[in-house]
Amino acid sequence: MRSLIHSLRPVRSWAFLAVILFATGCITIEEHYTFKRNGSGTMEYVVDMTEMAEMMKSMDAMDKKAKGKDKSKDNDKEAPPAMGLEEQSKQLKGLEGIKKVKFKEEADGYLQRVSFAFKDLDALNRALNVLMPDSTGVQQTFFRWEGNTLVRISNKHAKEMGGDITSDADSSDLSSMMESMKYKYSFKFQDAIRDITLADGVKREDPKPKQVNLSTDWSVIMKDPKALDMRITLDK
Repeated sequence: MRSLIHSLRPVRSWAFLAVILFATGCITIEEHYTFKRNGSGTMEYVVDMTEMAEMMKSMDAMDKKAKGKDKSKDNDKEAPPAMGLEEQSKQLKGLEGIKKVKFKEEADGYLQRVSFAFKDLDALNRALNVLMPDSTGVQQTFFRWEGNTLVRISNKHAKEMGGDITSDADSSDLSSMMESMKYKYSFKFQDAIRDITLADGVKREDPKPKQVNLSTDWSVIMKDPKALDMRITLDK
């Protein structure tokens, strides 16, 4: 995540960039899953920093105004963050059991999506270790089935991401900064959901009997490394 922030103009301090990232929810991470009865499915991973893009544009406009109408600066546009998703999408294409890999950029690169189809949970776990690695280097079994119950166990990726960004932030601003960084994830099945076990601080919405939408923020994740763990039991 540090590489993401360091891709911005070096004249801006790390602490200042941290404030930009977290102000008004500047970054949202999303995971969206569909699961079929035969064990296959699809996954989409999203990094959304579009609110940050608008703030950076406003800052650029202020910079140009302060410098005067110097036409030599007119093409000096702010580069989007280097999120790394395009490179990760290339790695996904080489994984066994993974197909239909797509990478998409929107909003001048401040919104990036990677989607793919997986053959089974083994293939999905291989893909998630590419998308969400942590410092341990250990291959995590993110998902497994226990009968009719889908179990998710997270690694340290999300907590380490939050730690990287907030490491140089003023402690007085830390709580509000973490609360403004959102994490969303959704699950769709071919059978109705009977029961869900979630961590404290995770919000749940049930738009349909076979679908659940979940959301939390980094204030929850940093307090509880297992905040993204869950158990979803299907009615079948």
